[in-house]
Amino acid sequence: MKFLEFNEDGDHTIVLVHGGNVAGWMWGEQIPALTDFHVLVPDLPGFGASNGEPWISQADSADRLAELIAAKARGGAAHVVGLSLGAGVGLHLAARHPESVASLLISSTSVVRPSRAAQAAGRAMLAVWDRRWFWIALARGYGLPADSVDLFVETGLGIRRDTALAVFAEVTRGLTSDLFASVRAPTLAVAGGRDPAAVKSLEPIRGQVEGALLAIAPGMHHQWNIENVDLFNAMVVEWITRSTVADGLVNTSAVEGRQS
Repeated sequence: MKFLEFNEDGDHTIVLVHGGNVAGWMWGEQIPALTDFHVLVPDLPGFGASNGEPWISQADSADRLAELIAAKARGGAAHVVGLSLGAGVGLHLAARHPESVASLLISSTSVVRPSRAAQAAGRAMLAVWDRRWFWIALARGYGLPADSVDLFVETGLGIRRDTALAVFAEVTRGLTSDLFASVRAPTLAVAGGRDPAAVKSLEPIRGQVEGALLAIAPGMHHQWNIENVDLFNAMVVEWITRSTVADGLVNTSAVEGRQS
């Protein structure tokens, strides 16, 4: 699995885990805000620079991340930040390799099994996976700024259809309660207010990931790390440095903070 490394002198390590239709480049607006931290940015198998490696499963990708963290992270553990598919991989990582995860921040998570309509939409997407117009339309649906659209389109066209099929099949099955119950890392789960599936996915996390904090990013869509860079970056820094929900998010947790 290929990765990029930044700020090698940082005392604490952050691993940024990308979503399913992109690659590690999606964190380009976050890296400049994290200069106080050692940052690892992997391309998951089947994506970006790791496009030649087969996607096996979220669990397999989590195992690969655990190997990366053991080899590179300060003290053998990292603060893990994942969006969309990266959030699912982050949950698997925290459940399977608790020693690797100092804290977990997940956003735009797909936890519950998609509705029949959503599954039908997914199959329709796969039918036009190699069409440029599809990726342009998807970028607009995500609310991406104009200067990110070309890179999003080129990365998407580089994802093999068999990778997309395998990811779609896995995501369609949803995540299990056993997985949530195994997560022990301090966890913050966030959804964009205009991302209904992610908002719906907060409830299983509330009920099953012990001590998890939950928050809404008002007005945001799925790929909101690019849509509102300042708020997303503030959220990451606030969580990692102070273990709290950043101003600008709506904290929907029963408990306002967590113990260090």
